[in-house]
Amino acid sequence: MGPMFDLQIPFEDQATRVAVRLDVLDRLGSLLTQLTGGPPRPDVLLVTDRHVGQLYGHSAAESLRQAGLKTLDFQIEPGEASKSLEVVGEVYRYLAGHSLARDTVIVSLGGGVVSDLAGFVAATWMRGIRFAVCPTTLEADVDASIGGKTAINVPGGKNLVGAFHQPILVAVDPACLKTLDTRDVRAGLAESVKHALVSSDEFVTWHEANADAILALDDPTTVELILENLRIKANIVQKDVHERAGLRMLLNFGHTIGHAIEECCRFALRHGECVSLGMVAACRLSHAMGLLDESVVRRAETTLARFGLPTELRDPIETDLIMATIRKDKKIRGGTEQFVLLEAIGRPVVRNDIPQQAVRDAYESLLP
Repeated sequence: MGPMFDLQIPFEDQATRVAVRLDVLDRLGSLLTQLTGGPPRPDVLLVTDRHVGQLYGHSAAESLRQAGLKTLDFQIEPGEASKSLEVVGEVYRYLAGHSLARDTVIVSLGGGVVSDLAGFVAATWMRGIRFAVCPTTLEADVDASIGGKTAINVPGGKNLVGAFHQPILVAVDPACLKTLDTRDVRAGLAESVKHALVSSDEFVTWHEANADAILALDDPTTVELILENLRIKANIVQKDVHERAGLRMLLNFGHTIGHAIEECCRFALRHGECVSLGMVAACRLSHAMGLLDESVVRRAETTLARFGLPTELRDPIETDLIMATIRKDKKIRGGTEQFVLLEAIGRPVVRNDIPQQAVRDAYESLLP
């Protein structure tokens, strides 16, 4: 693996190497050249959004150029609206206009929107080119950066068009989190709590014991948080890369109702805030189905609230609209909704026999 990398995650056709350390963007060029080899060295297309580009684009691009990599950049507008076929087409035209070849490496610099879009372009340009991820949000650090899921949104729903395409490199600089809005930091922690709830009581306890340091973005605590999340996700993804065995679906805990809320509120809430609400609903649904002790439901809610995450939906959305959106969810199999529930902390289970009324009740329990 080498001293430059903290994790190596083997997949079917290649490995993803992970580096989590302060100021890693200044070493991005050397990390990438170690993996791509050469000469000749590949061209690089750095994809970022306008906001992140102003903060970190120069240092990332300069590191790449100092390593002898010809680097071009493409900036998108921040926000979910950029995960569209229209913007994908703009990137394709840019690639073609600059005659970027099959050995080009696309590097995403930003949050989950940027990595989803850039990864989808990398998966589909010339039937697939190499891809690296430099996440700059906590949500992307602990979740979106690993696993190779790339996607864009279409009018029919969120993330309905996509491909599995593993990055060769994930370079995480925790210093980037210092410029995030507090709300975005808290929203990112929802995915960390999710990983804890589906993996181990130990990791839930760690969140409870270290809540102050986590919220303060203490450097050693943040590095530990990110690395443990990536280990948990990698351990599941490796066993079910293309989400066919059912194991990877466990990572969707809180996402079925959460995604419906996110789409119906037209992204007025952060993704992590919607996932938090979805997890509360999923825990309550688990209890209603006789699977989960009420004390665990309360513990999950208390943990989420400790990190400033919502446990009720203050601006209610019509139940019928939520239910109709759930029925369009991409996790549906054979016309039946799949729900990830908990039997205990660390014991998630996928169920396809949940009565519609129980789902309605779980969602409506979120309403004030």
